[in-house]
This record gives sequence, C-alpha cells and structure tokens, in this order.
Amino acid sequence: MTNRYEAAWCPGLDDDFDSDESLRLAFAWLHDAERRLGGRGVLVMHAVLMRGHRSLIANAPWDVVSRVSHRPHGVGPAVAIWPDDRTLDFAEDLAGGSALCVIGGSLFDVSPWIRRTGATCLADGFAVTSASTLPAEITKSLDSMLFFGGHNSFLGGGEKEDAIRTLRAISKRRDAPNLEELEEYLHGSGETDADGVRRAGKWYEEILDGKRHRDYRGQIIY
Repeated sequence: MTNRYEAAWCPGLDDDFDSDESLRLAFAWLHDAERRLGGRGVLVMHAVLMRGHRSLIANAPWDVVSRVSHRPHGVGPAVAIWPDDRTLDFAEDLAGGSALCVIGGSLFDVSPWIRRTGATCLADGFAVTSASTLPAEITKSLDSMLFFGGHNSFLGGGEKEDAIRTLRAISKRRDAPNLEELEEYLHGSGETDADGVRRAGKWYEEILDGKRHRDYRGQIIY
C-alpha cells in the first residue's frame, strides 16, 4: 500500500526513553510539518480527556481529538499519542495528504505500522525489529484473503467464508503462525483496518480451538 502521508515516529512508553522528551520531539516535528505542508496540526488520542495526563499535552497549542470527536480544521499533520489499533486507523485518516507522527503506547505495538510506512524515527539510536517471516505459501494465501475482503473488514458478500476457509487451511499446516504472528502480518499489510485484523484474529483463534463457523445465513462454512 502506498503511503498517503509523510510518516515519523518517536520512542514509546515501552522504550527506554524519557516519555516527555518523546512528546517534545513530536511537537517540534508537528510545528515543522505545519510550516512545510500547511494546515493546522492536531493531537490524536484514545480519549480527549487524556489531555490532562501530561502537562506537556495539556499546554500544547493544538486541539486533541479522538475517534468520537471531529477534527476542528481541514487537512493537516497529526501526532498520534499512545494509540490503540483503532485510534491509529483514525489518525491515518486524519493525516491523509499530509503527515503523521506516532508515539507508541504500552497496549498496542506500532512496529507493523512503522515497517509498513518506512516512518523516520525522530530519536537517535532506535529502530524496530524485523517482522516475523512467514512461509511464502502462507503469505500468498493471506494476501489473497486481504485482497478479496480486507477493504470491507471481511464483512462483505462471501468474504467471511473466504477468510474462514483460508485461516482454517493455514491452521492445519505444521508451520502455521501463532495468533500474534498472524495479526502482525495483517496489521503490517495496510490492506485492512483494525476491525478487520481483530475479526480475522478472533476467527483464527477460534479455529485453533476447534470451533466451526457459520456464514451469515446460518450455514456451516466447509
């Protein structure tokens, strides 16, 4: 997937780095992005009330927005602070045509996003680890599944059935990925949103536990 925005990142809460310094770096980047690209910047968080968690955020000269609020201005750069998967999706939508900087939190690994976008780290000495390498036959199957239903979060006609059959076939392999490896690949693809990853991950986990699934007409998927 081609990036729709410039991408940068700062060390997150799980990194050995001062969290206030990460905020300072991101805010300096946001000032520069506004100057270079135009538009008014915003800070994206899981909830607007989280603004009060740090004085640097509370005193920042930008609006804080969340998935249940609205951008108060037009297109412009954004900084996503400690996002979960759905908040990161929202931040990507806001930053389309501009720029996005992400500061990772402690509950969601943003490494797949960093690898996918080729985001530039704003702090020296930090890099993300390489992604888990899945067998070529598995990635081919997942890519086909994503192409068919990823854009609809696997909710369109025939997309659940295709995903279940694909995931079931993968689960039977001796080299089948675990749930974390599967979700990492789906997140890193950029071909489905957070809901699509969650849905496919839930199905895969249920398949590994031996559950049979039904289509939206109530028929068992074979």
